[in-house]
Amino acid sequence: MSDIKPSISTLSFVGFYVNSAIANGHLESVSFDELYTALEQGQLFKFLDSKLPGEFDFSLFKAGSDQYIGFHQVINSIAGGLQGRERKKLGLSNSNHGLSLLLAFILEALQHHDWV
Repeated sequence: MSDIKPSISTLSFVGFYVNSAIANGHLESVSFDELYTALEQGQLFKFLDSKLPGEFDFSLFKAGSDQYIGFHQVINSIAGGLQGRERKKLGLSNSNHGLSLLLAFILEALQHHDWV
């Protein structure tokens, strides 16, 4: 794993899209398990595009680009530290609220200064 980090604007951009998807009625469209699997595979953007067509536009983040790699690495690292402790650490108990979990991971990344 490299030390590539996403820009703060990448984290914010994705966070706004996730918030929009939740507001558009997709709160329970992604489970915790699906989110963790997509992160572990380094395919979060591809997964979200296929799971919720038209909700996201990740065209700025081409697979293999620094922002794509950095985002996946930082969020996956945060996810690994919180998996199984979502309720205690993040206040999230419904395992069908994967988008809320992703938003919490993004906030954690911002808080921990895991960006450039």
